[in-house]
Amino acid sequence: MKKTSSVLSILLALLMLFSVTSVAAGGALTLESATIGDTPIAEATTIRTNDEILLTFSGKVTDSSVLAFNVGKISVRDSGGTAMSSVTVSSAGGKKFLVSLGGIEKGSYTLTIGKEFKDIDGNTLGTKVEIPFTVNKGDGTGSGGGNNPLSFVSAKAGDADLANAALEATGTITITFDRGMTKYQADNFAQIGIYDADGAKVDGVTFTDFVKDADDNSYTVLSYSDLPAGTYTLKLGKDLKANNDNTLGEDVTITFTVKGAEADNTNSFTAFIKTIVDFFKMIVNFFKSLFK
Repeated sequence: MKKTSSVLSILLALLMLFSVTSVAAGGALTLESATIGDTPIAEATTIRTNDEILLTFSGKVTDSSVLAFNVGKISVRDSGGTAMSSVTVSSAGGKKFLVSLGGIEKGSYTLTIGKEFKDIDGNTLGTKVEIPFTVNKGDGTGSGGGNNPLSFVSAKAGDADLANAALEATGTITITFDRGMTKYQADNFAQIGIYDADGAKVDGVTFTDFVKDADDNSYTVLSYSDLPAGTYTLKLGKDLKANNDNTLGEDVTITFTVKGAEADNTNSFTAFIKTIVDFFKMIVNFFKSLFK
């Protein structure tokens, strides 16, 4: 009887040890980061409809033995709890998954990862992960620069687009991009210039510091002065770089003209009248000389 009791005690101890180990294993996997580019999603002030969220876990979660299961545990849901069908989830290798938003509309969403999400050793998250975020920008389509390139938004003289505009000899041009531009400000200004018809860069152009507008875009105001009449080109270099290190990727050129000095119609009319008066004076004086 005593021997049986000892055996039962040992079995009970082993069972308890197994239970504790199982619980520990069940919560051993963690989500280490969720980022858009280099920015944690919780800190991102601009999220676009086609951005990609990179999820990094503490264990290997993309092996073929767990890949399909884990893909089914990741979703993006709107404020009403509906899963977004345009969102795709794919392996980024090893400990990483890539969640592509796929052009969802602007609005509030929650990235959800089920508590059963697991690594190749069977460790699970143990607790459901929910990360709220807001999509507040369009697709940001632009040229070059990677998955989320820096995009040129506009160049305006006053309220009008710069392209093919006729400007005064002295004025300003507002140049806008779709994200923060202050980190590499000095280098960025070197990438922006006005060029004349012969391809020579115009001297004396100045810039204001980049400022964010209400749409979370960044703009600088370029000032120029005393340009001769003619055709000019604003050039934005492909190496313009945003705070997140994404670049424009391709040169942007915009052609405009500078107007010549307009004729003063009042002075022209006065000069014409004076010419007529002088002509008649000459005739009168001629006849006067004949009858002296």
